[in-house]
Amino acid sequence: MTLRPHDLIRLRDPGGCVGDAPAWVRAALARTPWVVVRRSDPPTGFVAVGVRGDVRSHRYALTVTQTSVGAVLAPEELADVDLGGRRDLPALRALAAARVHLDECAMPWGPTGSVGFELATGTATATRESDLDLVVRMPVLTSPALQRLGELYGRLQGLDARVDCQVETGSGAVALAELATSGSEVLVKTSAGPGLVPIAELLA
Repeated sequence: MTLRPHDLIRLRDPGGCVGDAPAWVRAALARTPWVVVRRSDPPTGFVAVGVRGDVRSHRYALTVTQTSVGAVLAPEELADVDLGGRRDLPALRALAAARVHLDECAMPWGPTGSVGFELATGTATATRESDLDLVVRMPVLTSPALQRLGELYGRLQGLDARVDCQVETGSGAVALAELATSGSEVLVKTSAGPGLVPIAELLA
């Protein structure tokens, strides 16, 4: 089973996964039995996941067995979810506007964070203060791709909500803003932790 950071998982038996977690974790999973894959190296046969609560401070890390994984939704599968009839929120309006620019770049992408969670589960998790979190998949980062990402960054400015876009490269995740504006080094997030890496080392 290949799971990647940002993938959403529906647990088969959420009550059996929580152990001695805080009470709000059990309540959150009882309402919405979905978790998000974390960037980590769990033991073989396990998956590192995170639980979302009702408030920003309610985030909880769990490690669950692969056999507890039911449905899986990648962010890319949420890229074209119909937004018609949904709540009128800045982040959702920003997603509608951003889709054109993201599709033009011809790179796999999808919404993550509160917007992605809401689109996947139907649970109202986004708020009027929510950012629009996105992921773009770019396993092989080339100079032409880096130029396209810079152009994308410019197009995503000035939308109805702040856009926080992560670019998943073969070396780890990098903020689009850093790739577009940093001079030589960027912060790369890996399962072993974050570290500064020269942009030149990321290029194929």
